Amino acid sequence: MTGRIAQSFIDRVLDRTDLVDLIDRRVKLKRSGKNYSACCPFHQEKTPSFTVSREKQFYYCFGCGASGNALSFLMDYEHQGFIDALKQLASPLGLDLPDTAETPTAREDHAPLLAALEFANRSFKLQLRHHPQKQRAIAYLKQRGITGDIAREFSLGYAPPGWDHLAKQAMPPELRQGLLTTGLLIERKDSGQACYDAMRDRIIFPIRDFRGRIIGLGGRVLNDDKPKYLNSPESIIFHKGRELYGLYEAKQAGKIKQLVVVEGYMDVIALAQHGLRFAVATLGTATSTTHIERMFRLVDHLIFCFDGDEAGRRAAWKAVNACLPVITDGKRLGFMFLPEGDDPDSLVRREGAAAFAERMQQAEGLADFMFRHQSADLNLESLEDKAVLAQRLRPLMDQISAGIYLDLLRQRLASITGLHEAPANPTEQPASPAPRTATPHPFKRRPPTRASTSLCDKALRLLLQNTQLATELDLPDLKDLPLEHVDLLQAVLDLIAQHPHISTAGMLGFWHGTDIGADLAILAATEFLLPEHDSHQEIADISNRFHVVYLEHRIDMLTTELTQNPSMQLLSEQVILHQELENRRRQGHH
Repeated sequence: MTGRIAQSFIDRVLDRTDLVDLIDRRVKLKRSGKNYSACCPFHQEKTPSFTVSREKQFYYCFGCGASGNALSFLMDYEHQGFIDALKQLASPLGLDLPDTAETPTAREDHAPLLAALEFANRSFKLQLRHHPQKQRAIAYLKQRGITGDIAREFSLGYAPPGWDHLAKQAMPPELRQGLLTTGLLIERKDSGQACYDAMRDRIIFPIRDFRGRIIGLGGRVLNDDKPKYLNSPESIIFHKGRELYGLYEAKQAGKIKQLVVVEGYMDVIALAQHGLRFAVATLGTATSTTHIERMFRLVDHLIFCFDGDEAGRRAAWKAVNACLPVITDGKRLGFMFLPEGDDPDSLVRREGAAAFAERMQQAEGLADFMFRHQSADLNLESLEDKAVLAQRLRPLMDQISAGIYLDLLRQRLASITGLHEAPANPTEQPASPAPRTATPHPFKRRPPTRASTSLCDKALRLLLQNTQLATELDLPDLKDLPLEHVDLLQAVLDLIAQHPHISTAGMLGFWHGTDIGADLAILAATEFLLPEHDSHQEIADISNRFHVVYLEHRIDMLTTELTQNPSMQLLSEQVILHQELENRRRQGHH
């Protein structure tokens, strides 16, 4: 992101620049506790919501989400390029920029990968029209009710059988490297063939970002082979935990008032085929808080569509937990469960668009689903079970920041259990209240109004407070852990490992203008609202909790493996893991 200018030089400039003085010369700041505030220079407001931290050399607007360090402020406020802004900061410090060409933009950095994906998708589209075995793919699409118009709208393609359709095509070296980097070609070092195709004998679905650029490809087999769906691997331009298939196409279809979240590519396309052009799908991952925030920036009403079986209910409950930290007054969530054996594709083809839309109207609301799900095994005539319900729901409600909605949830719980919330202690005052929120800037993420409670976010907030705390984190292998923002945490740890002395401001600047930067800015901003605490003890507690999650995950995986392949070796390993888990849990209680 910073071209050939060393990160160490950028950190030196930022470390020697006083952000408060820099901004105060342009926007008059007022002292507010240990921070400074003003009306935001990036959007119109009457009540100050723009906060600057001298300690962290970081600014954040709780109204529009504008955030960054000294460099990003000059770039955004004075409309300068990166090099000019860096020169302006370095010059008063007596520092000269190292010899370097002008820093390429993010788009230029990503251009080779975007070009490679576009090249591959263009090739796959041609094969759907011209390959000798194209009829297999066309017959499959027709059997699923997909017309040529919809196939063209979603740019569907066909990866023919064989190992080297894409690999043997003539292309410049940079395109071939781009295909390798994005995982569409795979190096084969054990034979004379240099590389082979990742996608073979599959319908191809291009995955687009909000600008319409292809950032990844998905493929579905034409038979019952496994895996049924295959996505190109994550890269610097493709993060499955943030992207939604069909979102770009839904926006292109016209103004949308609601979005329905379904499971697969074909569900999105089938609904569009029947005129329901507001469906999106996650990319093989559970719906995340990031997904929901992205959708809520576009619409006020989300409907989650799940299978009616036990797996569907588990997936729905995961979606509930992802929704709670970002639900706000005026936003609506619905949960729609399909008849057993149906998916949106089959249901809309059998019943039609009107009937499907009617089912959406009858979707169960978030509150109804929460109360029903948590009380399904309880007898609410029993005082004991009423207490259990309250015990289950209160931690969930604590994640919600929507004032009116939260009040109504508490009233409902009180009407069922007879329990009422105790009045707050009038002598207790919040350490640093959040500034009043203004209308969000149309190009910025609207920040949450309370701190996230996820384990990874807690670790990230501590690292943003002091990057040197990374040396105290004792973490297991984070790969594949079922935790929200685990990829974000890994990216931050990797950056700190590469630049051990990087400052918080330097880290935020490194990812300025990216999704990672937006996520980190929100987490860093919550530090404005949190009281001082013992970071070293919290690091120890968080490290232990990561090990507990890792051990639970490994035990779950071994349990599944044992059902398929019983063996004494696996059983012994599971026993050892259980013992280690109990030790970790006891350690967490001390």
